[in-house]
Amino acid sequence: MSENEDGNENEHHGEDEPRHSGYQVGYGKPPVATRFGTRPQPERPKRRVAKHHSPDVAALLERPIEASIGGKKIKLHPHEAVLHGLFKRVIAGEIRAIKLFLEECKRAKLLDPSSQILNSPVIEVPKEVPIPLAVRLVTHGGPPPWDAELFDTFKAELERDLAHIEELKKAAKAMSQGAMHHDQDI
Repeated sequence: MSENEDGNENEHHGEDEPRHSGYQVGYGKPPVATRFGTRPQPERPKRRVAKHHSPDVAALLERPIEASIGGKKIKLHPHEAVLHGLFKRVIAGEIRAIKLFLEECKRAKLLDPSSQILNSPVIEVPKEVPIPLAVRLVTHGGPPPWDAELFDTFKAELERDLAHIEELKKAAKAMSQGAMHHDQDI
């Protein structure tokens, strides 16, 4: 027996609903007595609440990833892998990739001329400066441009040294020729 909306009890004669209610059982309309939520749910043991640890983003960003470069699989830092991919797009001529790459270079201070001079193993010296003078200037005054007074001092010193070396060469040549004449006389 079930109670309908009016509070009257009706016997079921093989039907799920009383005849006078407008409810029909069918597809998408289960009987009222078997619908979910109409019966009390059984008491279930409490489930353990999973402890959700927040991911360690720094560790994820530091973990090397495997990438294929030049047909070989190697492990790279994630940032390095991103730069390789970005550089491929730069070579392909993508304007947005070029802008991003230049921004990345600025952020790393690679486009700053002072950092290029200090971090570069190559120092550009003006063509008119002789190599021995350039070596002395870089050793004592750092990379170019040099102070004019320092340049003039070292240039004058180099010219004196070169003149002295020429005199020594001439003296050595004269001594060797004198020794040769002495050997011939014996």
